[in-house]
Amino acid sequence: MKHNDPIEDWFYTKTSDQEREELEKAMAFSSNLAVPIGKSKDQAWDQLLGNIEEQKENKERILIPQREKVSQWVAWLTGVAAMLIAGYLTFYNPLGEDQMVRNKAELGTVEKFILPIGSSLTLNSSSSSTYDPQTWYDKRVVKLEGEAFFEVTEGSEFLVETSNGTVQVLGTSFNVFSRGQDFSVECSTGMVLVTSNGQQVELMPGQKVTLKDKKLIRSEFNIDKIATWRSGDFYFDTTPLKKVIEEMERQFDIKIRVKTNIEERYYSGFFSRTNLKEALQLVFVPMGLDFEINNKEVTVQ
Repeated sequence: MKHNDPIEDWFYTKTSDQEREELEKAMAFSSNLAVPIGKSKDQAWDQLLGNIEEQKENKERILIPQREKVSQWVAWLTGVAAMLIAGYLTFYNPLGEDQMVRNKAELGTVEKFILPIGSSLTLNSSSSSTYDPQTWYDKRVVKLEGEAFFEVTEGSEFLVETSNGTVQVLGTSFNVFSRGQDFSVECSTGMVLVTSNGQQVELMPGQKVTLKDKKLIRSEFNIDKIATWRSGDFYFDTTPLKKVIEEMERQFDIKIRVKTNIEERYYSGFFSRTNLKEALQLVFVPMGLDFEINNKEVTVQ
């Protein structure tokens, strides 16, 4: 493939897959760097270069872990990127003020975010996460509200903190659900350590833990169904109908008003986010319930 841009042509024809992967990770991280409030781009750049020059004068060194089969120019580029990031953090937050990175998925959306050093998280509808980029390279900590699927690269300790418990991993993929008093963790690959109310449970692939009556209960689950919400499919197994309705409200950004008693109603099945009417039919018709759609409000009786 021929590219009009000589740099783009060099990128795709003169570099290996591994080298391109390293560059793409660096570009993904640098794309999140914003200009500090109150400064123009030129002022921010001048200040950044000044900080880097000062680091050079002080003979500060940034140590970059060596990797096999990575050319010297990639290592050099990684070092420059590390210096830029270090200088950026110095002038961006000189007083140690709160500069947490906040990610959010609004109602009716699913959003994937790339974390520093290659890890990622996908947020389900009406979910949010925060992390501190300044401490990330020593200890990776993400605070989560709602539900997210994590894909974690190997490295320093990785923690997911929620109001109901903490999940600790090194390199793995897993799903965390924490809304209100409901809390569950499903392990897809690697190993996960879940802590809640002074209890600890280790999970292997295909295992999940659920918080019930303040106790962590471990069980098996169908690993093929983990985090299918990322592609818009939601599966339930003897789930209280009230919880199913709450999920539908989040996914379709609607309000469902129920005019009948559903306290003892449970649902086993699924719905897709692609079609509201079809989803309502799948959930309510088998239960003998009627529904009516009026703009963004649904009445069930």
